[in-house]
Amino acid sequence: MVQPENARILKHLEALVGERNPFSTPGPLEQAAGYIAHQFQSMGLAVSREEVLFEGATSHNIFGLKEGTDASAGAFIFGAHYDSVQGTPGADDNASAVAALLEAARCLEGTTVTGSILFTAFTLEEYGFIGSRQRACRIKAAGEPVSGMIALEMLGYRTREPGSQTYPPYVDATRYPDTGDFIAVVGNEPSRSLALGLANTLKQTTPELGVESLVLPGRADDFVEVRLSDHCAFWEQDFKAAMLTDTAFFRNPHYHQATDTLETLDIDFIRDITAGLVEYLKAPKI
Repeated sequence: MVQPENARILKHLEALVGERNPFSTPGPLEQAAGYIAHQFQSMGLAVSREEVLFEGATSHNIFGLKEGTDASAGAFIFGAHYDSVQGTPGADDNASAVAALLEAARCLEGTTVTGSILFTAFTLEEYGFIGSRQRACRIKAAGEPVSGMIALEMLGYRTREPGSQTYPPYVDATRYPDTGDFIAVVGNEPSRSLALGLANTLKQTTPELGVESLVLPGRADDFVEVRLSDHCAFWEQDFKAAMLTDTAFFRNPHYHQATDTLETLDIDFIRDITAGLVEYLKAPKI
């Protein structure tokens, strides 16, 4: 029997998977935005859109705000990009993460939180995190309080084949598994407590879920391979942020390919990751 969590995640994936690009497939990109907004609204979140302009194309960041009881605590931004590169259905990159974002929001429906949570679907990550950079810069300019940020980047590919996992050259691979069956949390030094707090919550919530963490020195400006998602836009503005990822091209052979399809995803993996995220969001350790 299919677990209800798996069924909901699969439903989101079926609605989202397919090329979603502002230039080659603007219609499906907007359809994905509409689907996300509708889901946020159905969960009782305050929904809004932010227009993002890029090279003559218009798309939107989609927000679903869950109000907290303490306005002084600052908002926690929990996000994933929903666009894809041309020529790929973008199942792992990044429909898997959007499905987790939506399932986490549903699981927190009716739960009281101290700090507000801004569930965010970013546009144009694939063009240099245009949507998240715009949002981070505007938050910084306005002086809005932000307690922290998590970017979900590819959460659905798991393999138990030995030797399937690789790493950037500056990472000591002997300290980490060579099998791609874990989820990774990546932070920089100012975000150390956030990254490690997230990793510990994931380990405690789902002990069978392999969890590895990496905290890079300073603002991690020189570590290109771990800066390729929306968390980077928040690092640039000196916000605390972490990326949660299945490690993308260091594991998944379908990265940015036409073969990045729904059939390659591990729904149980996404479900277990989401369960840990929900526990973390109830009381973020920042």
